[in-house]
Amino acid sequence: MAYVFKIDGVAIPTPTEYTFSVEDLSSDRTGRTLDGKMHKDVVAVKDSYTCKWKRLSWEDAATLLNAVDGKQRVSFTHADPRRPNTMVTYDFYIGERTSVAGVLKDATGGSRWENIGMTFIRI
Repeated sequence: MAYVFKIDGVAIPTPTEYTFSVEDLSSDRTGRTLDGKMHKDVVAVKDSYTCKWKRLSWEDAATLLNAVDGKQRVSFTHADPRRPNTMVTYDFYIGERTSVAGVLKDATGGSRWENIGMTFIRI
């Protein structure tokens, strides 16, 4: 099976590095009582994915970054470690985008950007 990552239905390069994290969101009733017991009232479970691409052509870097810039939400098709052998699609907002300065001419005469990263945070 081919695993194809997508943003708003458009295929993007497969991330070189793909980090999953999950967080329980708790209500304001969550906390410790005077007897030291923890009471946790989970109202939602939200996941996020930090993706990095080691080396992209300038064109691929532009496609990737322009797919998310200025948007309140994007549809992200990705692998979820809790759902084996399938790709899932959910709505996310995008955190910080980072990159190391590009190499404007590489050995083949092309241009590239290195270590582009962004975090997809589930809405």
